[in-house]
Order: sequence, then structure tokens, then C-alpha cells
Amino acid sequence: MTVIHNPSTLTTANLRREIAADIDARLNLAANEASTGKKADPFRDLGSGSVEILSLRSGSIRLDGFMTSNELLGNRLEVMANTLTESRETLQGFLEAGVSFSETQQPIGSVLQESARAAYAQLATLVNTPYQGAQLFAGTENTGPTLQRFDEQNAGTGLSPEDVMAGIVGAGITDAADAAAKAADVATVFDSANTVAPDTNFEATFFNGTPLEAAPGVPSPRQTALIDNGMMVEYGIQANDPAFRTALQGLASIAAVDPSTITVPGAYEAWVGTAMAAVGDGLQMLEAAETRLGGEQALLSQTVENQQVRATLYERQLGVLEGVDPYEAANRVTLLSTQLEATYAINARLSRLTFLSFM
Repeated sequence: MTVIHNPSTLTTANLRREIAADIDARLNLAANEASTGKKADPFRDLGSGSVEILSLRSGSIRLDGFMTSNELLGNRLEVMANTLTESRETLQGFLEAGVSFSETQQPIGSVLQESARAAYAQLATLVNTPYQGAQLFAGTENTGPTLQRFDEQNAGTGLSPEDVMAGIVGAGITDAADAAAKAADVATVFDSANTVAPDTNFEATFFNGTPLEAAPGVPSPRQTALIDNGMMVEYGIQANDPAFRTALQGLASIAAVDPSTITVPGAYEAWVGTAMAAVGDGLQMLEAAETRLGGEQALLSQTVENQQVRATLYERQLGVLEGVDPYEAANRVTLLSTQLEATYAINARLSRLTFLSFM
């Protein structure tokens, strides 16, 4: 005789609840895919093909990092470019105002000295303006204002640029030979080549930043940035580069001596003419630095454009691998919703059945 064992009421109820829960879970996944347009679990669906997703996501994240840092670098270069333009305009304005005094002493020659002091102060203000808490023209070091103001003592040496220049000029310019000799001393200081009194050197008292040389004959590292895979670029300009240094040498020379006090024939031209020529040379080098910086900006801009194209390709490929057919997802939502509603309805009817219903 065969004995049929019917499942208990509790077992049957639990089974019905499990079926409903399974349908509900699949419905939630389908609804999520329909709303996001992406597979809820692409790694399960793609199997071994999910390795490609991991690779694409890794590349996309790395690319996003480059694009973010490049945006910040682009803003930094833009501020540097604007500062160079304003510095060039300051030097150009000084030369235009003072060119008439460069060869022959004028009764109002003292005006040239004040103009030089004002131009020096303006350059120091422009160069010392920080960007995001860092000095733009100090190189890899950031130890305070990049340029020491003309009449302000340097904490490291106890001297101001004005003190250094006063030590060279002494009682004034006596004749053409004296002017030439003192101009040579100024050049030595601005080349940071004074070994007898190193505290007077440009990179000791005038400039607070990365020296051009880490050791004799060994250039110091410049500012660099990794803008793409294997693409490291050197960028920017320092305030101790020849452009700024030469212009400041000319301005400091005139700021240190009232030209109206140079009365000996030939001395005025030897001192003021040499200083004005230095400002002019510095202006030309600054223009070249602007051009070079413009090339760095163009390279960065082109790199960012290429990265944007690659980012779009990453996004599209990930969309292909992780995406779902919106119509298929919507149909699954409808089908599973119908199944779940039917399951709930059946469960409700069965829960109301009792032995008395058949008597």
C-alpha cells in the first residue's frame, strides 16, 4: 500500500513565502536595471568577460585623475601667464617713461629713480601674489615671499636689497670708470657669484626660492607635472631666471642712485644707460618666457582634449558591457510584477481556506 505524505501547512506556507520573496528580489533587480540602464551585477552576467570591465574602470579612474590634476595645472599656468603679461607691461611702461633720460642727464633725473623703485615694487607684488597658498615663481620651494621688497630686510641675511645696492654704490658714481666698475659688481651680485660676501647675492637676499643650481654645475630640479601616462613635463618660470633677474638688476641700479646726482660727463651714460639696457634685455627675455609658457599651455590643452576623447570612449565601452536593453528590462519588470501579484493573490486565497470551507 502506498502512503502519501502531504506537506504540513507550515511547510507549504514557508514555500509560498520563499517563492514570493524570490520574485520580489528579481523584480527589484529588474526595476533597478530599468531605472539606471545598467546591469545590477555585470560581473555575474559577463563571467570571464568581467575582466575587461575591471580594466576599463581602472583606466577610466586613472584618466579622471589626470584630467582633474590637469585642470588645476591649466589654471596655475593661466595665472602665471597673466602675471608675466602684467610684469612685461610694467617694464614696458618704465622704459617708455624713462627712455629720454638714458643717455643725457636731465634736471628731473630723480623722477627716474622713483619710477624704478615703483616698478621694482610692482614686480615684487605681482611675483609674490600666491595661488592656492603657493608661490608661483619660487620654483619647487615655498618659503615665503618669492622676491624681497627693495627696502625690506631678508630674515636670512639681515640685509635688504637696498642695503646690498648701497654697499656697492657707496657715496655715489664719481666717473665713467667708477660707474663701469660698480656695474660689474652689481652684475656679480645678480649672478649670485659673489663668493667674498655671499649674503649679498641675489639668491641670498633678493630671492627666496629654489636656487638655479643645487651645486656648482648641477641644475636644481624644476617644477614638473605628470599630465598623462609616461608624459612628464617641465613648466613655469622662476623669479631668479635670467628674464626677471636681468630686469631687476637694471631697476635696482637706478633705484639705488638718484640719476640727477651723476654730474660727471660719461658717468651718467655708463650707469643709467647700462641699467636701462638691462631692463630692456629683461623685457625681451620675459617676452620669450611668455612664448615658452604659451607652448606649455598649448601642449596641456591638446593633452586634455585627447583625454576627453578617451574618456568618452571609456564611457561608451563600459556602457556596452554594463548596459541593459531598456525595453527588455521594462518587460521583465512587467512580467515579474504580474507574477508577484498573482503569487500574493494565491497566497491570500490559500491562507483563508479552512476545513470548514468545505463542510
